[in-house]
Order: sequence, then structure tokens, then C-alpha cells
Amino acid sequence: MKAPLSWLSKYVDITLSPQELAHELTMAGIEVGSVNLIGEKWENDLLVGDVKDIVQHPNADRLKLATVGIGGQTNKTVVCGADNLEIGQKIAFANIGANLFDVKSGTHKELKPATIRGVVSEGMICSELELGIGLNHEGILVLPDDASVGSNLKNYLGDVILDIEVTPNRPDCLSMLGLAREISAITGAEIKEPELAYQQSDSKSKSRVAIQIHNTDLCKRYAATIIDGIKVTSSPKWLIEALLKAGHNSINNVVDITNFVMLEFGQPLHAFDLNTLTDSKINVREASGDERFYALNDEIATLNAPMLTISDSVEPVALAGIIGGKESAVSLQTTSILIESANFNPVNVRSTANMLGIATDASYIFERSPSIDLVPIALQRATKLILEVAGGTAMKGL
Repeated sequence: MKAPLSWLSKYVDITLSPQELAHELTMAGIEVGSVNLIGEKWENDLLVGDVKDIVQHPNADRLKLATVGIGGQTNKTVVCGADNLEIGQKIAFANIGANLFDVKSGTHKELKPATIRGVVSEGMICSELELGIGLNHEGILVLPDDASVGSNLKNYLGDVILDIEVTPNRPDCLSMLGLAREISAITGAEIKEPELAYQQSDSKSKSRVAIQIHNTDLCKRYAATIIDGIKVTSSPKWLIEALLKAGHNSINNVVDITNFVMLEFGQPLHAFDLNTLTDSKINVREASGDERFYALNDEIATLNAPMLTISDSVEPVALAGIIGGKESAVSLQTTSILIESANFNPVNVRSTANMLGIATDASYIFERSPSIDLVPIALQRATKLILEVAGGTAMKGL
């Protein structure tokens, strides 16, 4: 688990140096595999840039020429082959001489001047992998719109990341708050709990959706809230940065909040487009014979008992504790959501994930038996944050 100190410090004051903190946590049984300094080698050669123009490379069909502004009147021409390159993006720009992770050699190297298919590239637009802050190399890293063009990337994305190797008996430490409590126990610093309260309408959630748990051995607790009138869009800077440093890509403001709270509390959550749920029903039930399920990862799985599903009145809309369904996913057209928080049987989650070959962050946590008491707490926290970043009105109660 990647734990940025900038995130941990929101819940507990950290007075130890990163190396001292890593040592103390390890001595307490929470092993820190490594201490990574994001931006340690960036110096002044890595800047926030913006893509002003894109034209086709004259000698290569798969390459483009991007005009990148890096502050003032200074523009650079960069040869780039990323599919996700678009005009108007804020990006991480590396000048010649920048120290970057080289994908081919697996080491950090100085960026050299290059002429690619007859065109001089005056730098590089970087991916997460080249910056050393993630594993994604399929496309460039796109920064939030409010990133200041020409500013030093180290000041924008720099941080200290603890890589925690959590043992199976400590699912509480698969969360920022769990780690913060360990730090509190070690140093005596006070814990700062996140706020949970949010404004609610007079209409009760129970009057809108019927929820039934058909097997309480496989699901001991299932809770949900409903928010109407949301606007699904890109996430704010603080949310994108937090997820990125913890090793997660941004998807949209609603999904990002469910991932943020999962990392914050160690309780996986899922948001459904409420208008896609047939008859406004949620049935937590075992799969019937050879049910087909279209997962978020674009795979079509065949489900059989005792695989546990989250279904509406007709078909599965999620695989319990593992992954959501494509057809009920939150999209830019979504205006009403049902947010799920539940506690699932760890053996069932593990066996289902293994049989289907689908492993996710949620299944990893549920296989380790997170506390059932987290269910309503994480749900309230997620509801509060979604109201802040996506607007809307929350119905009353869980």
C-alpha cells in the first residue's frame, strides 16, 4: 500500500523524519518496504506545461508534434505518440537534461536531445512511469486544469510515499486512518477524525429503493445512500493528486470519491447509476445457474452459486466485493446514484475472484475481513464528499 505523508498528515501530526517514521512503524509490526521521495531527482528541469497545438508528424503516421507552453512566451515542440494527447491539457513537461525513468533500461537516465523521424523534439511529455510516480505508461499524465503553467513540477506533485507491506491480520492498516492510528499510538499525537455529517432531505432512502439480503452468511451487512441531482465531471485537484500518489488513476468525481474513501477508511464502496436498476431493487443473492455478467473491466463472466451478486430485480449489476457492472456504472449522463457499503464473506470473495480470475483492490481488502463497523461510517463519509464535489441532494438516512 502506498501512503503519501501529505495525506497521512491530515489525520495525525507527523514530527518524525520519513526514515524515523518508517523505522518506528516497522518495529511496531507495520513493515515499511521503502521510502520513496517523489520529485527528489526532478530539480528544475520538470515543469507544468500546457498543450497549445497538435499537428501530424510529417514522416510518421503514429506520431504527433505538440506545441507545449511552459510559461511566459516560451513554447517547445515535442514529438509525442500518446493516444490521449489533446489540445488544452496541462501536462508534465521534461526539458533536455531532466532525470527520468527509462522504460527500456529500468533505470533513471538523463533526457538527451533527440531527432525523431527528421524532427527535433525539444523535450518530453511524461507518463506516470517516466516520472516514477506510477506504473501507467500507456499514455501521458494529464494534470488538473488548475495546475500553474511554468511552475516546478516538484512543488506541485512532490511528496514522500511510504510503501507499506501489510500482513493479512491487519486489514485496518490498508487505510490511511489505520496507519494514522498506528502513528498516534507510537508518537502520542492526537488523531483528527474526518467529518461525516451532511445535509439530508426530508425524503427517506428506504422509500426509494428496496434492499434485501438473501444470504446473511455471505453478506452480514449492506447499507446504501441515495443522491439525486449530481453532476458527474472531472475531479478537483486535491482528489486527483491524492489518488495519483496512492497509485490510483482518476476516473470521475463520483468514482474517485469511492476510491478515496476506500483508501481513507479501508472500506470498499461502489456507486450505481440509480436509474439503471430495474424496479429500484437491490438483491444481495447467490448467482443462479450460468448467469452472464458484464463487468467494468469489459470482461463477460459466467456466474454460478455460491458466487455472490448484487442484483436488481432482473440480473446482476455487481459481483459482491469484487467489481461493478458495466451497464450500471456511473457515467457523464448519470444524475442519481445509489452508493453501496457492505461487508462480505472473505472466503466467498476469495474463491469467486480466483475462479473468475478477477482481482481488484476491493477483493484484496474483503479477503482480509475488514471491520463490519466501517460500513455506515465510510458510507456517510463518501456521501458527504460526493455532495461536495458533485453537488446534488442526499435522501434521508441509510
